[in-house]
Amino acid sequence: MELDKIKNIFIYDYIKDYINEISIVNYKRRQYITHSSENLEEIFFILDGNVKVECVTKFGKSFLVDELSKNEFVGKISYMYEQNLFCDIIAISDVTLLKIGKDTFKKLEKDPEFLKIFLFKTSRRIYYMYKKLIMKDMFKQEETFAFYILKNSENGIFKFKSMYNLCKILSVSRKNLYNIMNNFISKNYIRKNKNSLIILNRDYLYKLSAGVREVNEINDCDFKLTL
Repeated sequence: MELDKIKNIFIYDYIKDYINEISIVNYKRRQYITHSSENLEEIFFILDGNVKVECVTKFGKSFLVDELSKNEFVGKISYMYEQNLFCDIIAISDVTLLKIGKDTFKKLEKDPEFLKIFLFKTSRRIYYMYKKLIMKDMFKQEETFAFYILKNSENGIFKFKSMYNLCKILSVSRKNLYNIMNNFISKNYIRKNKNSLIILNRDYLYKLSAGVREVNEINDCDFKLTL
């Protein structure tokens, strides 16, 4: 175990007594960490890099469930709730992970402080995914698209990797996304330049996305969980 890589992570004090049972594993970009069909019972903690979780049906249809980065737990956590979401876990970039086996994790979960951290981290992500699902039912795709490009633009320019990636993030078909984008372009709300969208009518997009923005506002109150 390379202690220099993990001694500064915030869960180190909880895992230090089990260092010999935990390994560091590396995956290259686009490499599968686990397939949906595998009976994986390990839990991973991300030391560096980014991963995505995709749900895959037996008919081959997939959609993006979540993306996670440094200091997050990932694995077939649905097993703990006696469920199986049939998800693939894939490295978005080169990643370095702590691999915690089932038996070791059972020891760790007996520590109330570690369990608090784990449940906080995972339940927060589950709530985020639940919120995304609600938004999909509440708002039109045009409203969600307007909100997303405004939120992720800089100096009036929204940049994206590819249409495929954008479809995955927004959980929308390529056909529908092209229709929305072309509609915005024809009405001079935006202009496309390769893999960038130049915002021409920010006021309209802001008004269109008002409902989505309201749902995504962070409630800065004192009543919240803290670690």
